[in-house]
Formats: sequence, C-alpha cells, structure tokens
Amino acid sequence: MGQFDHPNIIHLEGVVTKCKPVMIITEYMENGSLDAFLRKNDGRFTVIQLVGMLRGIGSGMKYLSDMSYVHRDLAARNILVNSNLVCKVSDFGMSRVLEDDPEAAYTTRGGKIPIRWTAPEAIAYRKFTSASDVWSYGIVIKQNTPFSVPSKCVSSTSVTPVLGQRH
Repeated sequence: MGQFDHPNIIHLEGVVTKCKPVMIITEYMENGSLDAFLRKNDGRFTVIQLVGMLRGIGSGMKYLSDMSYVHRDLAARNILVNSNLVCKVSDFGMSRVLEDDPEAAYTTRGGKIPIRWTAPEAIAYRKFTSASDVWSYGIVIKQNTPFSVPSKCVSSTSVTPVLGQRH
C-alpha cells in the first residue's frame, strides 16, 4: 500500500508494529465510507457530483491496474470520502500483485470472497484479473445510482445462479 501514489488511492501514513494487532495509519477521510456517506446524505448530490466521485474511483482503479494489482474487494464500503468529495480506494487486505503479463490472473484456493461484488467468472474459477475489478466497479456504480445493495432481494448463496440467468 505504501508504494501507491495517486490522488484516488488512500495514502499510507505509517504502520505500528510494536503491538498486536498491527495498526495501519492512513490519511484522515472526514466523510468515512462511501456507502454510509451516501445513505446519510441521500438525494443531496447532483448528478455531476456523483459522476465526479465515480470518476475518481475509476481513476484510482485504473492506477491499480497499471501497477499490476488486482483489488478483489472493491465496494462502496471500501471507498473513503474526504471533505472535498474526493473518493479514495482503500482496504487492500484482499489485493494481490499480478504478473506483468496483461493476461495475468490471481488464482485463490480458498477464503471468503465478496460474492455480491465479484464477477461471475471470478466466482466460478476463483481467478481474479483487472477485468473482475471492472465488474466490481460496475456494481459500485449501481450502488451509487439507486443507492442500493446489489441484488439485495437475493441471498448471497443465490447470487451466482441469478447472475447466470441475467447474463
């Protein structure tokens, strides 16, 4: 995370390793997570403001892709908003570096994945690429434009079959 230098990626200020748990210190983001911020301020933003926030997220994600990283957990809960409505991608706990090959993928053997925000092929084959992050970005756009949780009427275990029917 410390190697990232982009206006739409959260800035790492420091790490405290002398105690458990290890603590990560980042820049202060006054408005907290994007999902909570939008719920609290529902209907108060113009389309131009919302598009500006989404553009910033897209810019940050392009930067990660250019740096050969896959985020794997992009969701409005992992985007932080400052006082100027600048959105910054955060929470790199699931992110992984990819090989320099543009066709590279990170394959996971286990662990939990955020089903509602994950591309169907990433769920099916457990392979994550920049393209699967683009899918997640699309879900973030959906979250920002009726301010809803994706597939809220469907349980997490039922999301994959539903996606297969729609696409």
